[in-house]
Amino acid sequence: MRRQKRDMTERAYTHGYQKSVQGKSKELCPYQNKEPRTAWLSGWRSGREDG
Repeated sequence: MRRQKRDMTERAYTHGYQKSVQGKSKELCPYQNKEPRTAWLSGWRSGREDG
């Protein structure tokens, strides 16, 4: 059985979180569309709080 791909916003959030924990700048967000970009930045902020 094939695994279903995760939602794009979930992936963006996770990537943002990982970049933040690595100490990367939020200016490195690769997304231009509003929804994934918002999720990425949200993940980035969460990573900063946790890191």
